This record gives sequence, structure tokens and C-alpha cells, in this order.
Amino acid sequence: MVKLDPRIYNAYMALKTENGRECKKDTWFDIRLGQGNVHELIGEPKIGSMGGGNVLRASFLMELVKLLPEGCATFGKALSSIDQHDGRVTLHFADGTSADADVVVGCDGIRSKVRHSLLGKGHEASKAVFAGMYLYRGVVEMESAIAAVGEDFALSSQVYMGRNGDLVTYPIEHGSLLNVVAFQKQEGDMWKHTNWVVESSKEEMAQDFAGWDGKVQKILELLTNPQRHALFDMPPIERYSSGCITLLGDAAHASTSHSGAGAGMAVEDAFILSEFLSDRRISSIDDIPAALVAYDNVRRPRTQKLVQYSRESGMLFQMRHPGIEDDIGKIKKELKTRQRWIWDIDLDQHLEEAKLEQLKSSRV
Repeated sequence: MVKLDPRIYNAYMALKTENGRECKKDTWFDIRLGQGNVHELIGEPKIGSMGGGNVLRASFLMELVKLLPEGCATFGKALSSIDQHDGRVTLHFADGTSADADVVVGCDGIRSKVRHSLLGKGHEASKAVFAGMYLYRGVVEMESAIAAVGEDFALSSQVYMGRNGDLVTYPIEHGSLLNVVAFQKQEGDMWKHTNWVVESSKEEMAQDFAGWDGKVQKILELLTNPQRHALFDMPPIERYSSGCITLLGDAAHASTSHSGAGAGMAVEDAFILSEFLSDRRISSIDDIPAALVAYDNVRRPRTQKLVQYSRESGMLFQMRHPGIEDDIGKIKKELKTRQRWIWDIDLDQHLEEAKLEQLKSSRV
């Protein structure tokens, strides 16, 4: 964020909520058993000197909107298709209008139309796939959460592990609210509904977490009007870029949330891509495809690794990771280093590697 624009980082810092207990400022999550003895701490991965923090997405987006130049955004458009011709890109919209562009960056999320157009009609990886889980989510008043489970559990980020499910909680809005996400493995490989979000009930939710610890039960009791949200992610693809079209963020590599890194990877994408497109070697439209190929080559391996890792982290938290299952010793060992490849990247070195890729691509 700092490298993109310090104002982005400042907006994040003004909004972020850290763990409420001083001794947990550098802790990602307290990871505990949610079945059996909930007081047993399985792991507490340390983020490092930068510390951690959570923001409410809508609040952060509103701050980012303030940084946009007047008149640069047009809303009320639904993309239908994209054509490339004579070094230009034409976007066709559902209302019958069209627009030309030098470059199209598809940041249109997990239901990306740009991805669909880039890969071609019928490509097996053009759409997201069901990740085998659904979740219940909600935001509760912190006062109610503290009354239910106590300050130690409510004010700091928690993961409660269990067989085929896990519960994640963390404070937001400067500690006034607690975000709650309860994950459950679904039997079968296919999501059985047309919509990704379906109505549920407190009874169904209670049945999914029957036999879990009392603290987990008390947190779930605070959720009202529960819905089941299906988890989808993006299958691997052979390219993010084609000509003057590329993908960024969830459109390229939407993942499940168990690595807590989807948004961070999108920020990394934006940093690398912005460096490429502002490079002095981009002197004409003809130079753009090589830059996008280089961006693709350096970003795709890291971000597609995240998709697989996030699925595996979900399995780990739900005690069904192959070779680990419910072996607490193995889980503890895995948690110590599992996130390091995500957090400890040297972005300056990553950029230099990307520029070398750009140089190779421009010579081809």
C-alpha cells in the first residue's frame, strides 16, 4: 500500500482494528480447539513488526474512492464481451453501448466477465468452482460478545478448530464490533443450489455445530437470520494476460479465506502492474502486451499457489488435511511456518524479478 500510494496506507491505518490485548498485537490469530478443551492453545502465529489489523471493507473502499480523480469512473454498466483489434480493445456492454481502451484490467471479481472473454467461451477454467464448504457470517456488538465469551476471547482474533468445521472471529470498527464467520464442510462435491447464498435457520446452524464447545455455541447464538454462503474459488489457468487484456485480484485468483490474503495479493498485483504500465520503456501501445506477459509470469505462480494453500489451510483448521488430520503435534508444527511465504515476501526483489521478466518478454 505504501509503495502504491502512501495515502492508501494512511487510510488503512486510520481504519484498522488491532487485537485488543497488547500482548496480542503481533499475533495473527489465537488458534484453539473448538471441540473439547477450548482453552488449549494450538498456535498463535506471529505476523511480525508491521503487526496485524482488520478493516471493514465498505469503510476502506469509501476512503479509496476519495482518492480517485473526479470523472474517472462510470457506473451502471454490465460488461457483455470484449474484442481486440488493431492494437485496441473494445468493451461491449449489456445496454448496447461500447467503449474503446488501450488496456483492459479485469478487476471484476470471482464472477469475472473479463476472465470469461480472455479465456474464451466454454473454457473449463473460465468460471469459479465450488470449494466444498459453506459458511455462516454476521457482525455482533462487542459488548454482547464480551458478555458471552469474555474479553480474552472477544477482543483478540480467534480460530476455533474442529472436525469438518471451524469458527473465526476478529474485532473490527476499532473494537466496537466482532466479525463472526463459521465454516462447515459440505458432503459432496457440488453446491446444490442455484444461488451462492441461501436462507438457513438457527436450528440448521446449531445442528452443524452440535457438540462444539460452549464458547462456540454462545458466539453462534448471537448471529441472527443466518444464511449459508457457498465458498467458491478460481481454478488454475495457463495465463492471466492476452494482448492488451489482463486480470487482477479475484478475477485472476479468487481463493477461500483461510489464508487471509486474498485482498493483500490483489494489492501486490496492483503494485507490480502499475510499475510496469508506468515504466519509461512503455512508449506506445505496441509495448503493452510484453509488459502484461511479464506481469503474468511473475504474479501467476505466487497467486495460484495461494488458491491451493487456502484450501489446504481450511482442511488444516477442520482437521482433515491429508497426512495431518487431527494430530495436534503435526498441526502445531504446520502452523508455525505456514503463513511465512505469504507475509515475508521482499516486494522490491519481487519487482526486480518482474522487470527481468519484462525485459525477456520485450525481446521475444
